[in-house]
Amino acid sequence: MMKKLGLIILLGMFFSVGFAQQQLNQIQRGQRGYTPPIIYNNETYIELVDPFDEVDKMIPKCVAVLKLDAFEQEIIKGMLIKKFESQNAILENEKNTRADRKKKIDDLDKEYWKELATILKPDEIEKYKAIDFTETNKEKKKRRKKN
Repeated sequence: MMKKLGLIILLGMFFSVGFAQQQLNQIQRGQRGYTPPIIYNNETYIELVDPFDEVDKMIPKCVAVLKLDAFEQEIIKGMLIKKFESQNAILENEKNTRADRKKKIDDLDKEYWKELATILKPDEIEKYKAIDFTETNKEKKKRRKKN
């Protein structure tokens, strides 16, 4: 009698574990009506950057495309550093909501383009907007070798 009762309890425990794993009250992956969990896109967030590192990446391309002289190069370098430092200050302030940050960064960009218009001609500004500032692996290696 005790053996039968022990066997029944043991079998009951095995089957109850199997039912608990199946999660009968929830729709499982692969079943009709399954909705996957939300995956947040991290690309929409702007990260803090080192202003001097970013400027070092951007200035050589600006000089090559726009054929800047040393004076214009230094002015644009100062404007870029100011822009990136202001952008970092906006992003570091956690009291701002996402909408506030977006508005402030847009205002900062408008101000930057106005300042840039005082130095460059309108056709040069269009060329500047068309420059792709993403750095390739070859450019990274060249910059590291220089430093």
